Amino acid sequence: MPRYSKEFISEIKHKLKVSDVVNKFVKLTRRGNEFIGLSPFKSEKTPSFTVNDDKEFYHCFSTSEHGDMFSFMMKHKGYTYPESIEYLARLAGLDPSLGIVNMPYDNNFTENNTALKNIFNEAKIFFHENLAKSKFANNYLAKRELSAQTVKAFNLGYANSESNSLYQLLLSKKFEIKDILESGLVKKSNKNQNEYYDFFRNRLIFPIKDNRSNIIAFGGRALDNSNIKYINSSENKFFKKGYNLYNLDLAIEKDRRIEDLIIVEGYMDVISLYQNSFETTVAPLGTALTNPQIEKAWRYCKNPIICFDGDEAGDKAAYRAAINVLQILKPDHSLRICSLGNNLDPDDFIKSKGKANFKKIILDSKNLSDFIWEKEYSKIKSLKPEDLAGFENRIKSLINEIKDETVKNYYKKNFFQKLQDLRSIKNYAVNNANTWKKSNLVRISQEILQSERGVNSNDTSNTREKVILLCVIENPRLINDFFEDLGQLNFNKTDFLRLCSFIVEYASNDDKELEKEALKSYLNSSEFVNIIGKIYNDVDLVEVAVALMEETRSLALKQKIAIDPDVIKNSLNWSKSLPPDLFASMYYDMSAGKRMELEGMSGYIKRLGKELGINTPYHSSVYAGLKFFFYKY
Repeated sequence: MPRYSKEFISEIKHKLKVSDVVNKFVKLTRRGNEFIGLSPFKSEKTPSFTVNDDKEFYHCFSTSEHGDMFSFMMKHKGYTYPESIEYLARLAGLDPSLGIVNMPYDNNFTENNTALKNIFNEAKIFFHENLAKSKFANNYLAKRELSAQTVKAFNLGYANSESNSLYQLLLSKKFEIKDILESGLVKKSNKNQNEYYDFFRNRLIFPIKDNRSNIIAFGGRALDNSNIKYINSSENKFFKKGYNLYNLDLAIEKDRRIEDLIIVEGYMDVISLYQNSFETTVAPLGTALTNPQIEKAWRYCKNPIICFDGDEAGDKAAYRAAINVLQILKPDHSLRICSLGNNLDPDDFIKSKGKANFKKIILDSKNLSDFIWEKEYSKIKSLKPEDLAGFENRIKSLINEIKDETVKNYYKKNFFQKLQDLRSIKNYAVNNANTWKKSNLVRISQEILQSERGVNSNDTSNTREKVILLCVIENPRLINDFFEDLGQLNFNKTDFLRLCSFIVEYASNDDKELEKEALKSYLNSSEFVNIIGKIYNDVDLVEVAVALMEETRSLALKQKIAIDPDVIKNSLNWSKSLPPDLFASMYYDMSAGKRMELEGMSGYIKRLGKELGINTPYHSSVYAGLKFFFYKY
């Protein structure tokens, strides 16, 4: 980083008032000797932010943020200290280069990079003009449904198939060969040292910018059958792929800290989300998400959201980033992770499910500790002591990666509490088994206990687990019959596991009444009241019913069975006319301890779907949940 003299910093302070700087980002109103305004660090209706020019500081009463004009730029814009000096120097009408006492190269532009800046700007114009001429490239953009405004916002371009057209242009502009080569846009031939060729050919071009909108490199997407789909400019003394984030400049354009900074896999994901109003989206540059990139993201958002593709590769990449970030965790800084599932990328997800559902999945993203826990928990084959021991060792090893002692201690408490919950549910089953009617217990195979665990959980919101818990809460008698089996049941969602453990513990106390209303009253007065609410209220039951009917209709159509196009709407209207205390026949069968018609209903749909090659995630999840109880009767 460049270092500036104290005299130069004093000159900036002499030419600028703190209010001059702050007023560019916050609407200030004079009050006596101070200025007041709404906090730029927190949403509020009553002003709590003050600026005092005489004392040369600002203070935010709602967040306790305090400092001078330089720290304001660092807090508000995410600048480094040298970056804030450079910005304020220009604002004061000063040349930043005059205040530098040493000039090591960095991954940010300085006045010494003038030639490279000009080369990159010429290249941007060249690529953009090529794009306007290329029907082939524009057909690709039209196929991706990118608007002219989006193309302009990202300065997209096109590198034609000619071998050295950009090189010839840069020579004609009188740039030196050493600077042209340093830009990474042109390479020297290995066969002939006197020949040069363009690095990008027949590719869609993405200018890569730093957080101040300076072009520092380019990325290119192949528009032919090239083996390498994406390539970037070569790394150099100011561009390091693992230290930069694509679109950071537009993501922070509104000059405020970002609540939801979304990190996706690549250029097109960023552009698609930006066009769909998710403007605070960035991406790594053809590499795995690195800790330096996360630290850069933290400048603007304390809890950025990883939203990688919903395939196996994306899932692994997200988990790798989650594990790596443990080393640099610090108070108030972490990650959130969301999963798109079904092999969808963000663009596919929005086109198939809409912006509202994408926003919901972003809001429902998991915090880092829960994500890691669930990933490790999913590796458990059973709740046998040796499997739990291996799981515990892995958890401890991960915690030890955390360098910050405060964060490490809280992770220990969080994870060890969850470990205790796991031990508890196992112990209740083992220690209390003799107090129950063991002669009435029918052992359920591990296959059934683990039945379709996690089946399409992203689409069905852990429907299997919710079905099991709803059945138990609505029919507490089932706890008696399935006590041991509930103690061995695995859950995808940790909160549901804890709730099941709590219910089993409740049932193990002889003084507790196993009646529905008594159990509900007990649960609603516990720490699990919100989880209960989520199970009962968060899932739109009408939506689930429609999904179940849609799956059935798809199977009928596949077999060319005539179906009334309004059958679903008519069924819903008919159901509204039924008495509120009328339930499905399987509910009455379960309540009476009778064998349910499960296999002939959801079971049949599930098997037929598999036979016809049609996915039936909702029927499969409902079947998996009810199957837990089916084999008892």
